[in-house]
Amino acid sequence: MTVLLNIRRFGAFGVFHADGACLQLGAKHQALLALLTTAEGGIRTRAFLEKTLWCLAQPEQAKASLRTALSTLRRHLGPEAARLLYANRERVILDLDRVALDSRTGNAEFMEGFELPHEAVFNVWLEETRAECSLRPAAPAARIGAPPGRVVLDGLLPSIAVLPFAHRSPGEATAPLGSLVSEELSRCLSRSWAFSVTSYLASRQFNPGTVRPADVSAVAGADYLVSGAVTCSGSGFHAEIDLHDAVREKVIWSRRFEGSMDKLMQGRSAVLRDATLQIGQTAAGEAVRLADFKPLRELESHTLLMAAISLMQEMSLQKFQQANSILAHLLEREPGHALPLTWMGFWNVMRVERGLSSNRVEDCRLASQLADAAIDAAPGFSLAHTLKGLICSHLTFRFDQALDAYDLALRDNPNEALALLLKGATLAYQDMADEAVQMTDAARRLTPLGPQCYYFDALSALANLSARNFGRAIELSDRSLQAKGAFPVPLRSKAIAQQMSGQNAEARSTVQELLEAAPEFSLSQFQRDNPAAMSPAGQEWASALRQAGVPE
Repeated sequence: MTVLLNIRRFGAFGVFHADGACLQLGAKHQALLALLTTAEGGIRTRAFLEKTLWCLAQPEQAKASLRTALSTLRRHLGPEAARLLYANRERVILDLDRVALDSRTGNAEFMEGFELPHEAVFNVWLEETRAECSLRPAAPAARIGAPPGRVVLDGLLPSIAVLPFAHRSPGEATAPLGSLVSEELSRCLSRSWAFSVTSYLASRQFNPGTVRPADVSAVAGADYLVSGAVTCSGSGFHAEIDLHDAVREKVIWSRRFEGSMDKLMQGRSAVLRDATLQIGQTAAGEAVRLADFKPLRELESHTLLMAAISLMQEMSLQKFQQANSILAHLLEREPGHALPLTWMGFWNVMRVERGLSSNRVEDCRLASQLADAAIDAAPGFSLAHTLKGLICSHLTFRFDQALDAYDLALRDNPNEALALLLKGATLAYQDMADEAVQMTDAARRLTPLGPQCYYFDALSALANLSARNFGRAIELSDRSLQAKGAFPVPLRSKAIAQQMSGQNAEARSTVQELLEAAPEFSLSQFQRDNPAAMSPAGQEWASALRQAGVPE
């Protein structure tokens, strides 16, 4: 795996790009990296970092200082190396697999001469770390990025077996490519914390062309089975990978991947790492669904639900109201079911967002009741937690509660694209622009097509606007408007981006389109109802809208 950063910890602390260029970092940023590089797996809790680096600050001030420090550090690292630094509501993670750390040589001291004035907790940690390092003999560094020791939980973890993949080629296979891919995939799965993996040597006893999944389950005790076929094409390969519920003999996931033969031969295939991640997420989601989620009883109900979701995306008031009628009918047919409860909640929020609500407070109350009912019905349902977050971020402006709800959704389903999107928008409202762009871009990659594509483009435009990427904000707004021409959200972002980038005439033209789509829109409404209005960026946006011709 390509190393993106070199960090020198013994002697004078230093951080360098892969090309040797030195990064000039502040003392707090150096201390933050030192804390992360000495943690198992590069993981520290936010609470630990806040207490260690801002011991004299009040809790909320420490939280804000850590958020600012992370954002600033990412900017210093640059766009490529910044991807090594992750953060969620509980933890901050440095990807040590792509960081080269020096080892102690001779009598070099850990962070020689470094200190943080007034930060007693950090300085105590630093002295303890120096003392611990001085007791160790100088030796080659341990393997970078090694995960912490794994607790043996095989009796509790679901088991999975990988069959030898079939190798398809025009003539005789010139190399055991199928065995190579499946063996490497077994290794990738065994490094995860999600499965107990049946030895690949044991799996080779099964003939992938004739064996039944239930037979593998009976002999190897596997709950899940991975099978597939690979084809070589020049310097690359194609892999068709299927995940089976081995007991019920049901395919629950199937994907096609393309990768580099060189990376595969080096044991560094990003394709197989991606497949491992998707297999783990799919198996976990299937387990939750089977244990906790009761599907709609009839296909007709599914059809009605999909119709309602599609109609909700239309700008036509008549179609939007029709979606409400369908959802109300579904709630009668499926009382207490989490899906129609959740989508009815989204309908109430969208009515407010589009300026169609005659009583914002009542719609907010109804949406909250529906979200709570959906969570009671299915506590692990990620979309219900996403709805809860949307209400908190877009209607009541309780951003901390919103982020908590989005994190619950993503814990249940890491691929919940709408939760990623809305979390990104919430970060944009709080002037955390870099994180907002990363989140909304990730969400758009998960949902490249579909009836909500315009909405993903619109909120991604908002995130880029907060990052002052005006050209990108205009481009994404135009994509959203191409799909839904009368949607006020991208029209507003586009007008602001045009005005702030000096395209004054174009901004005025966009504002006229905005006022045609939302005749009641005004600066006072924006400042009262928009989540960003209280932030410094929101004040700039209001000024830009005023200059572009939005009435007071």
